[in-house]
Amino acid sequence: MDFTDDLSAWLAQQRWFAGKSHAPRFRILDAQPVPGATRYLLMDDAGSLPALYHVPLTLVASPSPSDAVACRTDDGYLVDATRHPDFAVGMLADMGVDVSRVTGSRVLSGEQSNTSIVFDEDGEPTIILKLFRTLHHGENPDVTMQRVLSDAQSPYVPKFLGSLDAQWPDAGRASGVARGTLGFAQEFLPGVRDGWEVALEAARDRRDFTEAARDLGIAVAAVHGALGATLETVDAGTPEVAATAATWRQRLATAAAEVPAVAERLPAIDAVYQAALERPWPRLQRIHGDLHLGQVLAVPQGGWRVVDFEGEPLRPMHERAIPDLAPRDVAGMLRSFDYASAVAGDADAGAWAAACREAFLDAYAAALGAVDLDTLLLKALVLDKAVYEAMYEARNRPDWLPVPLAGIDAALA
Repeated sequence: MDFTDDLSAWLAQQRWFAGKSHAPRFRILDAQPVPGATRYLLMDDAGSLPALYHVPLTLVASPSPSDAVACRTDDGYLVDATRHPDFAVGMLADMGVDVSRVTGSRVLSGEQSNTSIVFDEDGEPTIILKLFRTLHHGENPDVTMQRVLSDAQSPYVPKFLGSLDAQWPDAGRASGVARGTLGFAQEFLPGVRDGWEVALEAARDRRDFTEAARDLGIAVAAVHGALGATLETVDAGTPEVAATAATWRQRLATAAAEVPAVAERLPAIDAVYQAALERPWPRLQRIHGDLHLGQVLAVPQGGWRVVDFEGEPLRPMHERAIPDLAPRDVAGMLRSFDYASAVAGDADAGAWAAACREAFLDAYAAALGAVDLDTLLLKALVLDKAVYEAMYEARNRPDWLPVPLAGIDAALA
């Protein structure tokens, strides 16, 4: 089948389409019939880097009000298959999940890079399936990390239920074939709240959040301990330290070129980097990679669940599996407390964030599984995160630039 301009236009409008800066040029790399749909793998090679999209579509004679219509064909309408239970339940069954009690499914709204489908069993939501829209060779880090943490019986992640892979032609590989993850399923946690929303609400109401911050420090330490015990760790040797130094300084140089306020602080920031590079480093291990308050869920009975282990979105997928510094996750959470206080906009919010940071750090350092938090190394990682934020805000939200600049000044002080 030939994809029409209408289908290309629909794809380009989806929140999970990553090539917003260019007009896409799609071609069918693979098309496989599956229960209730056809699974299309569509290559967009119009951007600076080719991107492969996972697009299951169902052919219907007449779309229903709930259908997301991709395009019209001579035979009917192609609609997004994730909204059709036959496809959704079929994919869940292909993951090895028992679907005998499944009574319905629905797509969650608000998703960006992926599509999440919730399944009811006997009328109650019990399973969530994350369908990856952009595919890469190799197992997705979200699957690797959630599976090993679930196997280790970690209480800080939802229970992992299964995953599904596919393969597709890839002329760039010796085998001529690539293989990657289409999606995975895990326990659905009813009543949970996004950690960012919970923290922001507390900051706005001037409510103490230190107990929650302490619990979060314990959870992050336990996750680090389990990942370090089950996945590869390596010494931070000269090549690894040099690679990190190059990344820090490249990001700093780019930010300084775009943000005059960062350029003014460059010598002081680089001095912290140099001091941190000369300190002893902990062993490198798998980490969350993009940890902040929006990546944790507050459960109704108390405590936290850590989710979304895909890693830093701008890093190539193969780099996200490379062992890294666990304190990088800690730095990300410290910066997230600062952002919550800034968004709250209260004059006392800075003190609120400082109390959260202290509680989080104290609890993490004392918890089982914690990785050593060298003060200078952690400061360098906080600065690197704030430098990245300054560059992002200057490009996208200039009014927010004072937030990371204040973070830089606080770290330097």
